[in-house]
Amino acid sequence: MEPEMSPLTAAHLQKFGRFGYMECDQLSRGDNKQAVCLKSGKTMEMKTISRIPHDMGPPFGEPWAKTNAYILHDTADWRDLNLKFVLSCWRDYRMIVEPLCDSEEAKKILEYSYTRCEIIVRNALREWDCDDDGMIENSGTADQTYDMWTMSGTSAYCGSLWLAALYCISCMAEKLGETKSQQYFIDLLEKAKQAFEKKLWNGRYFNFDESQSNSGLIMADQLCGIWAQTMTGDDCLLSEAQITSTLETIYSHNVKMFASGNMGPVNGMHESGKIDLSSIQSEEVWTGTAYSLASFMIAKVSHRMF
Repeated sequence: MEPEMSPLTAAHLQKFGRFGYMECDQLSRGDNKQAVCLKSGKTMEMKTISRIPHDMGPPFGEPWAKTNAYILHDTADWRDLNLKFVLSCWRDYRMIVEPLCDSEEAKKILEYSYTRCEIIVRNALREWDCDDDGMIENSGTADQTYDMWTMSGTSAYCGSLWLAALYCISCMAEKLGETKSQQYFIDLLEKAKQAFEKKLWNGRYFNFDESQSNSGLIMADQLCGIWAQTMTGDDCLLSEAQITSTLETIYSHNVKMFASGNMGPVNGMHESGKIDLSSIQSEEVWTGTAYSLASFMIAKVSHRMF
C-alpha cells in the first residue's frame, strides 16, 4: 500500500479489493476562497465549514484540496445535499458495515459518521426551521438539487428528506447508547412529522410546497426521503395509505399523462395534466428519480402498476 494512504483506506482495500476510491474528510473543512454566486450576484465561500461539498472540483483542479467548482448557487444553503449525507451514512452502516465488520470496528465507523451527521442535523434545525415547528423550510429560491426550481416554505421533497434524516440520526444515537440525544431526535421527528402532514398533505398526495401558486403541482420526487428509508428496510414514517395514494397519484399523472406513459415520470405535473413549465427541471425526466421511484413503486404498490 502507498505510504501516504490512511490506515482506514488501506484496510478497506485489503478487505474489499482495489477500485476507484477517494477519501477526503471535507465536512469539517472550510475554504477561504471567495466566489460570486452566479444566480444572486452575492459573494460566497467556495466551501463552508460543516457543509457537504457539491462536487470534488473541476477536471483540472485539486480534488483533495479544492472542492466545489459549482457556483450557480451557494450549496451551503442547499436543504437536500447535507441531509442525503446523513441518510447515506446510515444506509452504509446498515447494509455494509454492520454485516461485514466486527462489532468494535462497526462502532468506530458509526461514531465517526454520527459526530458529523449530528453537526449537520443540528445546524439545519437552527438555520432552516423558520417557524419553530421542527420542520425545515425552503427559502423561496432553488436551494436544492433541482437548482432552477424554486420552493417556498416547507416542501415535500426537502421535508421528506428531513424526516428521514431525523430518523437516521436517532437510530445512530440508539446504536451508540446516546440515549439523551436519541430521545431528543425522536421527539423532534414526531413534531416535524406533524408539521409536514399539516402543511402539505391534501388527502391524495403531498403538495409541492406551501405556496399557493404551486397548488395542484405533483412532484415525482416528493417522497425521496421515505423512499430511501424503505430501501434500507426501516419502518415507514408515513402511513401506508399516504404512501400508496401518493405513488398512485404520481403514476396516474407524472407517468401516464406524460408521453403516453412511455418515457418515465416527468418531474412536475399539474393535476390538470399539464406539465409544469416553471423551470427547465420541472419539465424533465431524471434517470435517478425514475429509478428510485420505480423501485419505490415495486416495493409498495407494484401489483397495481406493473
